[in-house]
Amino acid sequence: MKYLKFFLILGFAFIGLTSYSSRTTELSEVIRPGDFFPEMYGLRNSTGEKIQLSDLRGHKVFVNFWAAYDADSHRDNVIFANVMEKKSYPVKMVSMSLDKSKSVFEKTVVLDKIDASLQLWVDSSMQKELVDREWLKNGFQNYLLNENGQIIAMNLNPEKLGQLLEVN
Repeated sequence: MKYLKFFLILGFAFIGLTSYSSRTTELSEVIRPGDFFPEMYGLRNSTGEKIQLSDLRGHKVFVNFWAAYDADSHRDNVIFANVMEKKSYPVKMVSMSLDKSKSVFEKTVVLDKIDASLQLWVDSSMQKELVDREWLKNGFQNYLLNENGQIIAMNLNPEKLGQLLEVN
């Protein structure tokens, strides 16, 4: 019986300590389906042309984050671009590279032989903002946006993207 009291007290103490949170704790900005994708300024494609997502309103947009140093995201970027071109889906693909070096990004786009007009390099200040806001907390992600910039779906593979685009 005396052990039972000890474990009950210990349990309540543990619960009290683990549930304590500081008043200064801030919620991270999380993007979910139904939200509007935030505008990102200062993005440039591999030819130096300035691009803004708002310029693509009126079109469905597939936003894909990737980097040459991450084999999976790099492979997926090439696959998505090739699938989009082959299937002629009614969507604009905007790929955002998080490579640290712009020259690595530019060389990778040339080697991948995909349309470079909407392949964008995210500079270090924008990369820091993405990480700080935890948009990429779980790694490289992608987002399908409707014609108004609202998120329809996230973290798609090519097959699921195709299913969504063929239905809509």
